[in-house]
Amino acid sequence: MTLSAAGLVGLADAARADITGSWAATGTRMSNWDRAELRRIKAEAAANAAATGLRHEYASVANCGTNNPASPNPDDLCTDAARYCAGNPPGQGLGPSVRLFRRAVNASGQPTGPWEQYGITCFPEDAPGARPGVTMAMVLAAFHDTAFAKPTLEVQPKGNVTLVTLPTYFETRWPGTGFEPGEVDHVDPARMAGFRVEIRPRLKSVVYLYGDGTSSGPTTSLGGPYPTGDITKSYSRAGDFTIRAAATYTGEFRVNGGEWIDIPGNVTIQGTPETLQVKTAKARLYTR
Repeated sequence: MTLSAAGLVGLADAARADITGSWAATGTRMSNWDRAELRRIKAEAAANAAATGLRHEYASVANCGTNNPASPNPDDLCTDAARYCAGNPPGQGLGPSVRLFRRAVNASGQPTGPWEQYGITCFPEDAPGARPGVTMAMVLAAFHDTAFAKPTLEVQPKGNVTLVTLPTYFETRWPGTGFEPGEVDHVDPARMAGFRVEIRPRLKSVVYLYGDGTSSGPTTSLGGPYPTGDITKSYSRAGDFTIRAAATYTGEFRVNGGEWIDIPGNVTIQGTPETLQVKTAKARLYTR
C-alpha cells in the first residue's frame, strides 16, 4: 500500500505526547496502536498524497523474533505474537500482534528509503498494508465450532447398578465421534484466508455430576476402575439417578505447520447422560 505520510506525522506527534516512555530510541511506538488510529493513518495519508508528493509504502508482519517485511516468511506466527495481545477484550484487539512498517517511495512506487518500524498493533486486519491473514477472532470462531467429543461415564459395579453406601467408581471415556483431547482438527482453509490452520483441543477439567445434587471437581482426573480409581461416590439412598460428566476444553492452534499457540478461553461440553440405578441391599437368613 502506498500512501502519503503527511497525515501520519501529525498523528504520531500527538500520540508521542500522550504516551510517556512508550517510544524506543528509533522512534518506534511500542504501545498498541488502536483501530481508530490505524484507520486515521490510512484516511489522512490517502487524503494528503496528492498535495504533498511525499509517499510511503506500508507493511505489517507477525510480531516474532527479528521479523520485518524482508524476512522469508513474515506472516509466520509465534507464541510471542499471540501473548502480546493475551487477555485483551475485543475493543483492545484480540491479535495476534503485528509490527507496523513503512518506507519512503517515489511517485512510481519505487523505494527511496529503508523499511522503518513505527509501531505494533493487536488489530492485524486494520494495519496499513496488511495482507489477508489469520486473526485470533477467526481462530476463536473455529475453536468454538469444533465438534468436541462428548464425554461418557464408565461405572463400576458394571451394568450401571450399584448399592446404597457401596463405593461406586467412575471413569471418563471418549467416544469415537468428535475431537477428544490431543486430537487435531483441520480447519477449512476457506475460513482461514487460505492458510492451513489446525486446532488441537486440550482437557482443562472434568466435573462429575452424580444426579443427587452432588458432584466432584473440577478435576483433571479421568477416574478409573476399582480399586485404583480416584473418583468415587457412595449414595445414601436408593433410586434412579441421571449421571454425566462435563468436560471443559482449552485448545491450541498452529498455522502452516508452525509452532502451537494457546487459544484464549475455553469451552464446556456436557457429556451424554446415563441412568444409574441405586438399590438397597437386603439381608436374608438361610437355613439348611
